[in-house]
Amino acid sequence: MSPDSRTTSPFGPLARDAFRRAGMVASLALVLAAGVASPATAAARAVTGQAVTADPSGGDKCKTDHHPRAGDGTSASGGKECKGPTGPTGPQGATGATGPTGPTGATGATGTQGPTGPCVEIDGFQDQQVYEVRGAVSGGNAYAGIRDVRPGEDHTMRWTDLSGLPGYPTGGQNGTACGVSVNEHSQGMQDLAGIKIDIITTTGLVFETICTESHAADTPATLTCPGPWVPLNSPAPGDNNT
Repeated sequence: MSPDSRTTSPFGPLARDAFRRAGMVASLALVLAAGVASPATAAARAVTGQAVTADPSGGDKCKTDHHPRAGDGTSASGGKECKGPTGPTGPQGATGATGPTGPTGATGATGTQGPTGPCVEIDGFQDQQVYEVRGAVSGGNAYAGIRDVRPGEDHTMRWTDLSGLPGYPTGGQNGTACGVSVNEHSQGMQDLAGIKIDIITTTGLVFETICTESHAADTPATLTCPGPWVPLNSPAPGDNNT
């Protein structure tokens, strides 16, 4: 091309150089302006990217994550993690089978023997229409009683203490009185006539004494018990015929 045909710039070299410098300044201003706006814009974007949307019912919570990571529950595709509401409690399971019975515990020690209870007993007998008799044991003592049952009498039971008679058991190997019986037979001739009072002691021995009765018109029946107490053949395991 001919140098004459080229378009001639209306500006000279100095003018063109100034224009270039003005353009560079304008570009730099635009870059600085963009740099000032960038931090705010980035923060807004970050807040928007981390916003949490909540279900109005309060049960479903989701959050958006622009940087999903493996193993943290974040979806690799959408970057959104959601947690649904807790479901209702399931029904109670069936009761298990009863376990085997445990071993029997050791037997406890035998307690100490308590004190012997009191020996208290009474017996009675009536063989006729005039009086009736009683035998009694209480507190280790033996008694004989008689009551007149005839019309016009006071019908009081009158007791005689037999514990002071000779041969009465008072402890040791003889023991003390614990049981009593009374017997009388007034018909015909017989040995050992009278009212017989027998006692058995705490050691299993039997003793007997005999009382006699007397009564008269307008006089209450009474007992006379002179003693002594005589040991009888006492019961023991097996036959006691000797």
